[in-house]
Amino acid sequence: MYVDILFVENFLINYIILYLTKRFSKNDTKNINLFFGSLCGSLYILTIFLSVPHIFYSFSAKIIISFLIIAISFKIQRIADFIRLLSIFYLITFIIGGTAFALIYLVNFNFNQIIISAIIISVLLIYINWGYITKRNTNSVLIHVLKINVLNMSRDIKAIIDTGNSLCDPLSNRPVIVVEYDAIKELLPEGIKMLYKNGQFNDLFKIPDVIHEDGWINRLRIIPFMSLGMDKGLLLGFKPDFVNVDNNKKDIKDVIVGICFNKLNKSGEYEALIGPEILC
Repeated sequence: MYVDILFVENFLINYIILYLTKRFSKNDTKNINLFFGSLCGSLYILTIFLSVPHIFYSFSAKIIISFLIIAISFKIQRIADFIRLLSIFYLITFIIGGTAFALIYLVNFNFNQIIISAIIISVLLIYINWGYITKRNTNSVLIHVLKINVLNMSRDIKAIIDTGNSLCDPLSNRPVIVVEYDAIKELLPEGIKMLYKNGQFNDLFKIPDVIHEDGWINRLRIIPFMSLGMDKGLLLGFKPDFVNVDNNKKDIKDVIVGICFNKLNKSGEYEALIGPEILC
């Protein structure tokens, strides 16, 4: 095989793999970066025609080259981004390679026909199945959107299923949804907001003295707990008019909203904890 043909074929295959990696990772790298990444891989292939130490053909060297190709080709801000890109790159490479080997045994094609057919079939298989894979990943996410309604006011809050959340109102035995204060404060009476502002939110016995809004005293609950960053304590809660999960047609009324004055999640991915039984 001529060196120039080997170089061009390898470059095109590298570019196709990197382009597919870009598409499926949704990385916004420029195509010129893919060009240089493909060029790097193709130049490495040419070392088989040169007198270089055997270590250049070792498994470790090939891994390092693949790392270098990814680093040249894509915008990478975090280690997690690099690992994800590398994983998709390897996955696509293995799919194309596996398809090529299958064609060798199934059909009587020449080398170039096998490579072209393998790429076409692999691209079709990846595109057909990628939507199914991403859909399954989306459906498996545990974050839900809660709409909490009280006295004709409502707030949408991101919540995560917490199998360890077994809090119940001791009086009614209703399950408790634990919500960060900052996420729910717009629904609360001014007296509770004032206690929080003055750093007196732990003094639950002052709450009846500061609640002046009609309809709120009968909603309030005191819930004992054994977690939420403390060994034990009392959690202020209230009975909402209803809670809706993920815009469901059926509203949930037999629940209590517990107010947590600590952050539940530092990154802000969710603001509330719900037990699995609430979704049943």
